[in-house]
Amino acid sequence: MDPTQPTVAEAVERLKTVFVEIPGTQLSLADASRLSGLERTTCRVVLEALEDARLITRSRNGLFIGRSPESHY
Repeated sequence: MDPTQPTVAEAVERLKTVFVEIPGTQLSLADASRLSGLERTTCRVVLEALEDARLITRSRNGLFIGRSPESHY
C-alpha cells in the first residue's frame, strides 16, 4: 500500500465531512477523487456507500450532492 494514500476509512471521513459540514456541496467523481486522495474506482464505491446511507444524492448529470439537514427526515 502506498503510504501517501489515505486509508479508505480516512477517505470516507474526509468526504463525509465535506458533504455534512457544507450541505449542498456538489462534487464530480473526479473532484471527489482528488479531494479524498482515492483512486477513482475506490472513490466511486465510497460515494455509492454514502449515497446508500442517504448522506448524499446523485444528480442526473452525475454530480454527488450533500443532502440538506432537513432532507434527512
